Amino acid sequence: MLSNGKPSAEEVSNAPVVSSPPKSRITRREMLMSMGMAGAAALLYTVGSGTVHGDPDQTVTGSVYGNNGNGNGKKDNETLLTLAESDFCVAATIEEIRALTAPSADYLYMVRNPGQEGFFYYDTADTASADNIGTVLVSSSGARFKRIIGSDAYSVKWFGATGDGVTDDMQAIQKTIDTVSALGGGTVLLPRGTYIVSPSGTARIYLRNNVTISGEGSGSVIKVKDNAGDYGMVFGGLSSSPVSNVTITNLRIDQNPQNNLTCNISSSRTDSYYWQFAIALYNYENITIDNVRFDPNCGVNAITLNKITARNATITNCYFNFIMAKGDGQYDNSAIYINGRNHVVSNNIIVSAIGQKSRGGIETHCGSSVVSNNVVTGYYTGVNLQSSETSGEYSDMTVTNNSISNANQGIQLGPRLQYAIKNVTISGNTISLINSVHQRYLTTGISSAGGVAENGMFENITITGNTIEFEEEFTARPTFTEQGYGIGFLKESELRNIVISNNVIKNAPITGIRIGHSQKKNTAYNIVIQGNLIVNAGHYPANSELYRAGILLRSTVNGAKITGNLIADTYDAVKGMFSIRVNDLDGTFKDVEVTDNLITTKQGGLWFSVSPSVVTDAVKPVKYSSVFPPASGTFNQGDLLFLTNASVTSGQSPAGYKVTSTGTAGTLTGVTGSGATGQSVLTVNDSSGIKPEQWIRIQAGSQLRRVVRVSGNELRLNAALTADASGSPVSFAAPSFERFGTVGSQAALPDSTGLTVGQLEEEVNRLKQALRDYGVLSST
Repeated sequence: MLSNGKPSAEEVSNAPVVSSPPKSRITRREMLMSMGMAGAAALLYTVGSGTVHGDPDQTVTGSVYGNNGNGNGKKDNETLLTLAESDFCVAATIEEIRALTAPSADYLYMVRNPGQEGFFYYDTADTASADNIGTVLVSSSGARFKRIIGSDAYSVKWFGATGDGVTDDMQAIQKTIDTVSALGGGTVLLPRGTYIVSPSGTARIYLRNNVTISGEGSGSVIKVKDNAGDYGMVFGGLSSSPVSNVTITNLRIDQNPQNNLTCNISSSRTDSYYWQFAIALYNYENITIDNVRFDPNCGVNAITLNKITARNATITNCYFNFIMAKGDGQYDNSAIYINGRNHVVSNNIIVSAIGQKSRGGIETHCGSSVVSNNVVTGYYTGVNLQSSETSGEYSDMTVTNNSISNANQGIQLGPRLQYAIKNVTISGNTISLINSVHQRYLTTGISSAGGVAENGMFENITITGNTIEFEEEFTARPTFTEQGYGIGFLKESELRNIVISNNVIKNAPITGIRIGHSQKKNTAYNIVIQGNLIVNAGHYPANSELYRAGILLRSTVNGAKITGNLIADTYDAVKGMFSIRVNDLDGTFKDVEVTDNLITTKQGGLWFSVSPSVVTDAVKPVKYSSVFPPASGTFNQGDLLFLTNASVTSGQSPAGYKVTSTGTAGTLTGVTGSGATGQSVLTVNDSSGIKPEQWIRIQAGSQLRRVVRVSGNELRLNAALTADASGSPVSFAAPSFERFGTVGSQAALPDSTGLTVGQLEEEVNRLKQALRDYGVLSST
């Protein structure tokens, strides 16, 4: 007997069978018949909404069956005790129920095993169901006891999981998933605790259709056992047909890499099942992963959803902390890898310490995708985008409002083989790069990507409103190439309809914005570069100066407009080389316009290198001066100069002057320069009065040169020196002018009729002087 006077399960089993219980009490059978199973469950467990709760004070029973309507899960055990006092309930352990030889259908059996609490009824009609611990118990007499379910949530503890951080719970979790899936779907609940699992080779927890796996927050932990060795994945599925309608939520996965000293993740391996994925599906549909903490994750990918024909994946509100597993220390890895159509990756936090060599935060393939509002820090690359064989006519990818910090590359995009990447918008992202810390051979903000085989087109790409800042690098690294740019497309692939607008790019080591392959192998059509702010681009001392520019076009460009950009160098001595370079030496340019750009420097000036084939701001051929010769300014051959001085001698003051040879007006006082034959650099003692596009004459060899760049006291010249200069005087090379016209007219000359020869000669001399005053005759 129980201490409260109620019969035990054994006593119920051994009691004589009566024709009917006393009519003064309702029997278990009558209750079930009158209310149905759902109604009985509601009565027994006072179910509210039937949802899985995350109350920190919640019990397992409360999580599954509800909160008794009072919001306090601690009351659920009281409810069970109250129901146990009822005449139709018998309290028993699972072991006692299994030992029953003659159970009664008139009683409910209340299981009291910790974590497995609940009500069972004897199903007299069932003679075949197997004992699964959780929802079906089979006694020694063959009787089947069925759990009364108060909601669609099934606790893994019902099926034998302990969550004690010691016992291997993997089989119990699998049994729960299989049971729920076989029933048509529902929720597998992991109450708070640490559930040890033992993946290995092909052994994993198999996900099943229509099953939600839910914990009670980060206190519900799936932890890989110590020294698990090599394994493929923690959660996986069969690939013969799609795993569909699966959600994993509200739990933590701990891959325990610091205590797995018997594994070897190596990029050189050619065998299988060493990847250590946390979740991996190779055929899927309608997958949701929400509010899962991958801490730490260590495998090739934390999440892999990989099939080009798969559809519909959502990964939101998750946290990833990458720690490299034992292995070669160089293996490729990503936090999130998705291949398939229709997916959303949003509001995730993805972190890694710099020394962990984490490669990619988010990698998505195929298309119809949104990557938004994620935080990625410490990874080589924040986001990778790629088309696929099933992208179809359009990729339709949006990457917006992500924060990528402590990276080497921000966002990369590219085609899959010959399959174009089309319709991509990258906007509103904030990217900060620490290139010298990562020590990679390249560093980029937003860039094209892919190997030689990835030669598909880039089409309809908009990159707008992003902020990209690099770490400054003033010391050359031998492994660093010219690929250090803010935004660029360098692949051999064809480019069509590319808009790069309203971005902020600061401290790009080599180039701010770059279009075109280094070997001039691609063609670009319809390029707009507009409204960008580019600061301190090209400050890095690269081996080749040809790429050190605010904006650079190369290869073949048919149709481009570069307008409204502000390019600034804020260093005390200019460190960039070119403001804008669109030079015929770098490619072929047709219908290219470079207009209305503002170029500013704190000191000196940048080189504006734009070939005659490019339309630029119209150079004003008419200039004005209050005096002649003008005191300053550069004048090009063919320009017209008009005087604005109000003083006029009628018939003598010239109407204006035409420039007959290019030069710069003004005086340089005490300026000397030194340079070597064959070099295009002249170092002067004072550059304060010198600016780009001015013409100077170096006394040594009487060399005429145009200044194209000024940095500190170093002048970059338009042509190499033909004679050495050592402290040679430097002056402005003055332009030449020829006057034309006069203002007003000379006084009339009297008629010469009847004059003597001497008088006629005097008259001719006056006429000649008038012609000289008018500018018709030379004065010499």
